[in-house]
Amino acid sequence: MALSVTSVLITGASRGLGLEFVKQYLALPSAPEVIIATCRDPTSATSLQDIAKSHSCVKVIKLDVQKDEDIENAYKETAALVGDRGLNILINNAGQYDNSDDGGIYKTSRERMQRHFDVNVSGPVMIAQKFLPLVKMAAEQKSSKDLNSQAAVIMISSAMGSQTLTFDYGRGTSVHYKCSKTATTMATVLLARELREAGIYVAAIHPGRVKTDMGSPSANITKEDSIACCLEVISAASEETHGKLVNRQGQALPF
Repeated sequence: MALSVTSVLITGASRGLGLEFVKQYLALPSAPEVIIATCRDPTSATSLQDIAKSHSCVKVIKLDVQKDEDIENAYKETAALVGDRGLNILINNAGQYDNSDDGGIYKTSRERMQRHFDVNVSGPVMIAQKFLPLVKMAAEQKSSKDLNSQAAVIMISSAMGSQTLTFDYGRGTSVHYKCSKTATTMATVLLARELREAGIYVAAIHPGRVKTDMGSPSANITKEDSIACCLEVISAASEETHGKLVNRQGQALPF
């Protein structure tokens, strides 16, 4: 990364892209002093726990994004870990994608819609809201208000939520997921507008169609390649991509 950071927090870090974020941050020449990896059930996150046992900078914290009590407790634990230097990067990675056939707009259920909005929209918004004091603290350590990765909120979104590109991702399918990711990107835009004056970079990243448990079985992008690219996007944080939905190459996508 172009700029070294002291701390990063990643939600949904027990597997898939979240776990890969942890691994690749650790592998950086100047790894963060504190890597906070959150997940719903730390006791069952064996791969993450193994990493934490061999790397003291990795701190595993329980955080179910649907539970306000978890968010509050995670905030307190994070505040104690980062101290007055604040939290440099918050990565809202945890997400829900039920990729079984939903029957399209005519058959999708209220329960499925609400579940995806709760995890993919309400969760990241509530986490950003709660952790903003720590990110603002990190922003205050910077020498200028220029946007860079020393103070950033990153939302892992999807091109599937783009109203312009939606027909490229299956007509009438995954209504629950697509609608929720459209809202995720809108939340990113609103956050970006609110936080620009504080010098906090905000962007939504489409990591691509990745081979993970949650991803598509037909995907041709490995999680290693996807996250390596995502880290490059974060390291290149600037006015140009602030408040935008970008792909893993850092190119702005239509909403």
